[in-house]
Amino acid sequence: MSSTTNALPPARSLILLVDPYSTGCLVAMEIAKRGHPIMAIWTKGFNPEMKTHVPPPAKDLTYLAEIDDVEPWSLDDLIYAIGMTASVKARGAGKPDDYYVIAGCIAGGEAGVDMADALSERLGVLSNGTEGDFKNRRDKKVQQDLVRNAGMRAVRQACGSTFEEVEDFLKSECFPVVLKPTDSAGSDGVKLCHSMEEAKEHFQHLLTVEAVNGGYNTQVLCQEFLRGKEYVVDHVSRNGVHKTMAVWVYDKRPRNGSQFVYFGMWPIDPESDEAKVLIPYTRGVLDALGMAHGPSHGEVIMTDDGPCLVEMNCRAHGGDGNWAPLERALNGGYSQVEATAASYLDEEEFNAFPDKPSSPLQSNGLDLMLVSYSRGKVKSMPGYDVIKKLPSFVCMSPAVKIGSEVKFTVDLITSPGCVILMNDDNSVLQKDIDFIRYLEDINGLFVYETKGESLARPTTATYGLGSLPTGTAHRRNVSMDRPGLLRILSQDRPELRGGMMKRFTTVDSSKEVVVVVDPYSTGCVIVQEIQSRGYKVIALWTKGFSEEMKTHVPISCGKMNYHAEVTEGDDMGETTRDLYKAAGKLRIVACICGGEAGVDAADLLSERLMVRTNGTAGAFAKRRDKKVQQELIKAAGLRSIRQVAGKEFSDVEAFLEREDYPVVLKPTDSAGSDGVKLCHNFDEAKEHFQRILEVEAVNGGYSTEVLCQEFLKGKEYVIDSSSRDGEHKTTAVWVYDKRPANGSFCVYFGLIPIDTASVEAKYLIAYTNAVLDALGMKNGPSHAEVIMTPSGPCLVEMNCRAHGGDGNWRLLSRALNGGYSQVEACVDAYLDKKAFHALPKVPPSPAKAFGQEVILVSYAEGDVIGTPGYDAIKKLDSFVYLETGVTIGGKVEHSVDLVTSVGSVILLHADKEVVKRDVAKIREMEKNNELFELKQSADLSNAVSSLNLFRLGLSDV
Repeated sequence: MSSTTNALPPARSLILLVDPYSTGCLVAMEIAKRGHPIMAIWTKGFNPEMKTHVPPPAKDLTYLAEIDDVEPWSLDDLIYAIGMTASVKARGAGKPDDYYVIAGCIAGGEAGVDMADALSERLGVLSNGTEGDFKNRRDKKVQQDLVRNAGMRAVRQACGSTFEEVEDFLKSECFPVVLKPTDSAGSDGVKLCHSMEEAKEHFQHLLTVEAVNGGYNTQVLCQEFLRGKEYVVDHVSRNGVHKTMAVWVYDKRPRNGSQFVYFGMWPIDPESDEAKVLIPYTRGVLDALGMAHGPSHGEVIMTDDGPCLVEMNCRAHGGDGNWAPLERALNGGYSQVEATAASYLDEEEFNAFPDKPSSPLQSNGLDLMLVSYSRGKVKSMPGYDVIKKLPSFVCMSPAVKIGSEVKFTVDLITSPGCVILMNDDNSVLQKDIDFIRYLEDINGLFVYETKGESLARPTTATYGLGSLPTGTAHRRNVSMDRPGLLRILSQDRPELRGGMMKRFTTVDSSKEVVVVVDPYSTGCVIVQEIQSRGYKVIALWTKGFSEEMKTHVPISCGKMNYHAEVTEGDDMGETTRDLYKAAGKLRIVACICGGEAGVDAADLLSERLMVRTNGTAGAFAKRRDKKVQQELIKAAGLRSIRQVAGKEFSDVEAFLEREDYPVVLKPTDSAGSDGVKLCHNFDEAKEHFQRILEVEAVNGGYSTEVLCQEFLKGKEYVIDSSSRDGEHKTTAVWVYDKRPANGSFCVYFGLIPIDTASVEAKYLIAYTNAVLDALGMKNGPSHAEVIMTPSGPCLVEMNCRAHGGDGNWRLLSRALNGGYSQVEACVDAYLDKKAFHALPKVPPSPAKAFGQEVILVSYAEGDVIGTPGYDAIKKLDSFVYLETGVTIGGKVEHSVDLVTSVGSVILLHADKEVVKRDVAKIREMEKNNELFELKQSADLSNAVSSLNLFRLGLSDV
């Protein structure tokens, strides 16, 4: 066997492909299509799994032979093995030993570049060679030095084995800067440092790590951090003539807490202003690196002072060559794949290719990179099936499969794959792109294996009652955790001034006192409304009520002052005596619950004190029990949740067989969401039923029942009311804005007021009033949660107290209603019959202003070092109030339920469009990770590197 560049029949012209994987396989197919035999050379240590990384179009690819370069072979040994193998194959085909002649040696992937250069040079075929620094042309530091020496823009950098050697560079460079070991692989040890102190610390860390791993004389490379758009410029060269195949720009956006998530790669017209700069710069880089032959894939960032090389990949564009059909359509019939084969095999054909693609490009399309806003174990991939049916679909390269663990996309490694879209009609293409982005937003790409899901609604626990699960990164509206809670209230709003309904008592209220049981959150607001009318207030704290919860005072209330504070005694008799003693000569005229914890005691005491009461007769003694609530309203002929409870699975089996899925299973004596699961099929329900019993048995539970309930589907509403002697006045109707996000099917985005003249409001108000009657709720405030199902409204839960949330909604409600809210109506119900009867049955329609509560959603997680979004929110025209438990020094996590939401914002304005605009601005800040500045992780990936995709098991880029 010999090597030559003379013309030979293709059947005799043997082509060596070093590490042919990904796009290298497509190049091999193109060479084979031209009749040339191919021998695959696998470099030392090449991953055997990567040998199977063959794109679908090349699945029928075969080689004349495959040779593994093994230890301790030298280059001469490898060449000898190639020759012997070629001779054996020739003899096997009945040909002479020297039948096959090596006509070319090409890198089939990033791992094969160095070997391809060395082999081609030794064999005397077209070669980029290994002379001088060109031997290390793949080294990123060497690349920058060669480019700089050629007089072109290169990354500013300094290298040293001691910090003193790089200190001057770091002092002169704008932060952040990139630090990494000179001998690092990929992003190992790479960090974006934001200060001199951080850089010095990481410099020393790298030296220490390298020393531990046995490295000596290790140097650390410090580089500027390039800012600007990132482009890809693909070429094919022969004899130093460079033909531009394509220019692409990366679509990078902040998502999921990362500043640089890749959304796609768009083709750029070769006559555009940026292409006219990028193409000559990239060709100059190729000359500087001695890249005279073959394909190349340059990554360049357009900085403020011109293009600057990130990395020159001395091989074809990777990504399994999925982009090739698109590139052929854009270029009118050719791509880098065909041009690469021509550059080595047919000089005349190569010379016929245009210097660069024609302008305008002859089709429309892009390489769209999929983004995941969720995580979980993949059960099925329905979104992928839908994408394949889109008019613009060409091909797909998924990075996940059934059984894979999907993560939130924060870099290229965590992308679930890419899709090539192409269409001559740009409007159709854009619709398909929008549809895929919509699928991502609603978590429609995957169905995950089910797990326990939080079905928590904005109830008392959300607003500060009781404890939340330990170990949570942050907690929404937990005001007992006061040192970590940020509250900002704006009083400088015209909508908040004037319009208040004035209340005057007709009795000598200075001689009367009101008992408020467990006054916290909105209960404090009610206390101050009572005091504003001249009454004294005794705070009664129920037994076991925490001292921390007593400090749960809304910012609008300031310091609370009570006539007296009493703690519940061992029995009602003792408690009653203590209250009379605290009242002294004052007459107790009302007993009101100040929060969820005080409902039962308020009912008992008001009955005992013979003041206005809801009583405790019969089942009404347990009116707070959710199961009892459903039984009472069902007995009254109202729509209720279908449910059944049992100690044995056979007790609930018939219900589970006939009920539509999903269904909710939970222990009847569960606290909060403990043991609550949304089960999606019968087998899952049966498994969770047994699990609940086993867990309860382990915890010492006896006669434990499992409650199985229908899962209510529909919009969720809140109806706030105040009642007196069975007359119910609706003070507000709200609807929750719930959407899928971060892998959760139900994330709360806000609470929006509903026009009381709307059809749904009329149904909801009538239904809620009937529920209040069924529960014996004749007096005081109530906060109903109702879902509008296809068969009508259905109660989720009746909270027998005022709307919580620190009463932050009060300002909004008063503005909407023209001067009153549930707070004033509650006090009227107990203390001012005339004022209560003067209130309208329902709030005015249309409302007197516009606004809503925006529940803040996090699409990121990490340590918070800044909160620029809060400052931006405070400056919004409709801003009234902000409350959040996420502050500097804390942690934030992806919002998957109400507990993991960031906080809430009250917006209010006379102009509806202003509110709409401000809501959109907040949503934009959430999506773009602008609410928080998060501590950067140690790893940094500046560009789409071949190593990243090697780790994925996919391909080069």
